[in-house]
Amino acid sequence: MSMPFSSRVRSAVAAALGLAALAAPALAADPVRVAARDLDVPACDAPEVLARVRTTFEYGAAHVEKRTLAIADFGRIRSQGVHVNDPSPIARRWCYAPVTLTDGHRSTAYWRIDRGMGFASPGYAGLTDDVESCVLGHDRWRVHDGTCRTTRRWW
Repeated sequence: MSMPFSSRVRSAVAAALGLAALAAPALAADPVRVAARDLDVPACDAPEVLARVRTTFEYGAAHVEKRTLAIADFGRIRSQGVHVNDPSPIARRWCYAPVTLTDGHRSTAYWRIDRGMGFASPGYAGLTDDVESCVLGHDRWRVHDGTCRTTRRWW
């Protein structure tokens, strides 16, 4: 015995809505679609960005260099540009500034802000951005290629 016409229509509509609900997150996670939005990458001098740069440096100094060292002051903060689809579909901003460390030494800090690329990429849901940073002379394990190449715009 077959289902009445109205039950089949309701079942088909429910199935279509279910499939659409499952497809929506996949469309939201498409980097090309996300990259097409406004490039709302945080500014280089945004307080949350500078806090991440400081925290990352302090952690590295304590755990890699085995020193109590921090960024005491940022000099003039500059942007090296904001790009998307050049070469990656992820919106990025590259920044740098001279820094004074708590031991009195001066160096240059470079950082890259990746829009929507926080832990396991939840940024596609609008949650967070990733900040990768490096201070010249303090990349002993060459995480950023020793000369901070991976955190600065070089092409």
